[in-house]
Amino acid sequence: MKKQALPDSIPQEYKKAVANAVNIMNYADNTERKLREKLARKGNNSDAVNYAVEFVKKQGILNDKRYLNHISERIANGKLYGKRRVIFELYTKGFRREDIEELDFDEMEVDFAENCAERIRKTKKQYSTNEKLKAALLRYGFSGDDIREAFYILKEEQKNND
Repeated sequence: MKKQALPDSIPQEYKKAVANAVNIMNYADNTERKLREKLARKGNNSDAVNYAVEFVKKQGILNDKRYLNHISERIANGKLYGKRRVIFELYTKGFRREDIEELDFDEMEVDFAENCAERIRKTKKQYSTNEKLKAALLRYGFSGDDIREAFYILKEEQKNND
């Protein structure tokens, strides 16, 4: 992707806001909302913030949907959360409702049943009954189907180990 240079005719405050935006995005991906907040905190006026956000969007540096997919997979696989908990975490990170609603978990490299099984392997000793374990798994955002499939996976593993 060819990077567009800033025109000489733009105000210095816009150039500063763009430089701030690029620095922020080089450090870590951010949502548009978070980037706007950070630019405002750095003392950029709202017009300069708007210009900088649009500039980094056109450059492909800021892409909420790409970041949304990446962070969803990272949360699901890294923290072993189910779909509902992943969605909750995305809201807290500042993603827009429209983007979250368009998220297609089937296109991601996430096996929620296997993640649920791994969560069970790691935490089953903490719970005195399977009912308490299942309730905890629901709080981690797993569906009833994911939980049933996870128990089936573990049962098959146990058969193969015996």
